[in-house]
Amino acid sequence: MHERLRTHAESVAFFGGGAREKEMIESRYTELFNHSIFLLKKKWLFGILDDFVTKQLPHNVTWGLSLLYAMEHKGDRAKTSTQGELAHALRFLASVVSQSFLAFGDILELHRKFLELSGGVNRIFELEELLNAAQHEDSHNGSSTLSNLTESQSKNAITFSEVDIITPTQKMLAKQLTCVIAPGKSLLVTGPNGSGKSSIFRVLRGLWPVVSGRLVKPLHKINSGSGIFYVPQRPYTCLGTLRDQIIYPLSRDEAEKRALGQESVGATESLDAHLRTILENVKLLYLLEREGGWDANQNWEDILSLGEQQRLGMARLFFQKPQFGILDECTNATSVDVEEHLYSLANDLGITVITSSQRPALIPFHSLELRLIDGEGKWELRTIEQ
Repeated sequence: MHERLRTHAESVAFFGGGAREKEMIESRYTELFNHSIFLLKKKWLFGILDDFVTKQLPHNVTWGLSLLYAMEHKGDRAKTSTQGELAHALRFLASVVSQSFLAFGDILELHRKFLELSGGVNRIFELEELLNAAQHEDSHNGSSTLSNLTESQSKNAITFSEVDIITPTQKMLAKQLTCVIAPGKSLLVTGPNGSGKSSIFRVLRGLWPVVSGRLVKPLHKINSGSGIFYVPQRPYTCLGTLRDQIIYPLSRDEAEKRALGQESVGATESLDAHLRTILENVKLLYLLEREGGWDANQNWEDILSLGEQQRLGMARLFFQKPQFGILDECTNATSVDVEEHLYSLANDLGITVITSSQRPALIPFHSLELRLIDGEGKWELRTIEQ
């Protein structure tokens, strides 16, 4: 709850919801407090029972049995031999009783040990299942690609072939989705909110599994400058410098090698010059002077506006220069003229964009449109008349 409040503190302040948020946090805290008290009471009672059974009760039982044994023992207790026999019998009796109750205490602890063991076994089993599923998916995709598609298609196009997209809650969002996205044929995905536009991108990225059908796409290689690069709907600013915001997810060394193709003495200067051009293209060059240069380390999520964060996301796209750019409503906080400028830059760089948006201004930058035609997951692919 505190993490959520910290993330959305400004929105809560705009709504004036401080009292309501405080009420919800105190309610959750009360639940947690009561649960902790209940758990401590249970542990306390169990500890008393465990200590009594394993430590106190054996001595009491031994004392009682010893008293009965001594009272019923026949013979002269004054004799040394009789006293020795009595002491030996009492020690044996105490040992047997103590070990019996310790064994009973171990039985009481078995449930906790069993839970720990079953939890570890379950985690290992889940890991094994995930590894087997990943290997099966790789082999299935590889065999399907070789048997159904040519080598050029598997490298240069994104192909959905009768793919069903189902949410983790088993809701059908797309039924037998079929389309081919070739280089140079940008696709605009349209539909009402909640229709499954972002879900198509989740399946394309591999965040959700392909339940049925076949999906073929270029390999996702972060540092190769090819394949697919994703710009999500919610902006993300990483920890680090202003330079790191553009080259993410590459490190500085990887970005320098990527920009130059090889290491050299002036690698940093050449990289910064290239990044400066990108900032100028996305109209964020003023950040260099305002924040103190490339090495400025700030809390970028708080300093940058939503529109600036989205333009930084596009700057990452232009730095990577992939074959396909997946844009999930990542420019909806920018003005229309800036958005059109960003898409023109993407077209000039030869990036085939797959966009999820409802803005009519983006239609001229796309060749194909994929739209939802009914509430049962039927999607239609059509050519956009320019």
